[in-house]
Amino acid sequence: MIIGIDCGSTLCKGVLLGPQGIEAFSVLPSGWDLRESASRVLAELKGSARAAGGIAGNTAAEIPVIATGYGRDMVQERTKSVTEISAHAKGAAYLMPETKTVIDIGGQDCKVIAVENNRAASFQMNDKCAAGTGRFVQMILERFNADIPLMDELLAAGKSIQLNSTCAVFAESEIIGLLAKGHSREEIMGGVALSLAIKISSLAARVGIRPPVILTGGLAESSGIRRSLSQVLKAEVQYLPQGLYAGAIGAACMGLNS
Repeated sequence: MIIGIDCGSTLCKGVLLGPQGIEAFSVLPSGWDLRESASRVLAELKGSARAAGGIAGNTAAEIPVIATGYGRDMVQERTKSVTEISAHAKGAAYLMPETKTVIDIGGQDCKVIAVENNRAASFQMNDKCAAGTGRFVQMILERFNADIPLMDELLAAGKSIQLNSTCAVFAESEIIGLLAKGHSREEIMGGVALSLAIKISSLAARVGIRPPVILTGGLAESSGIRRSLSQVLKAEVQYLPQGLYAGAIGAACMGLNS
């Protein structure tokens, strides 16, 4: 057995990989203490390993732990660390071997990765502007007191209003102004999704989009975000039931191959 853990700025995700494939999942908010969040995810996964009988007589404490993500250096029990780019490409290919393009919308950055032979061939990343990341969406959801299901409900209305601000801080101020003018949440959320998709498309243009295109990370669960991306990229962005965990899955796979 082997554990992969993707310690992101928003969520800490982990998987237990065993002889039968993925044996257990765990996810927690990263919170302010990434070290504590990672330890709790690891404890839960090691408990699952014990319940499954451990590994060939070894204790759960001896299970290798491969870490990736923004907070990978905070995973104290890590056996080794791997890059997010490599982990997400590997994890997406594990879930769908035909994968050619991976889009990962993280809390701190956004990545578009070209995949060849089940590994990253090239990539483009935005880690300079929050308006092109999941943090931007999270800010708006917090203002609307909403979650992903409600966001998808708002986006299903098909309404949108153009956001002129290219900075997350100014965009939030612009959104406050739009609400004051009577614009609906459906219009504003549509504008947020469109703005995010346009920023991602500029990254994708430098990499090249080849289907199948997979969305990984925290926003992988959102049908509305996938639809907006598909419309702007002019390519279907596919849903993977375990896409949220692609980074952790890829980390575990890379540990098996090392």
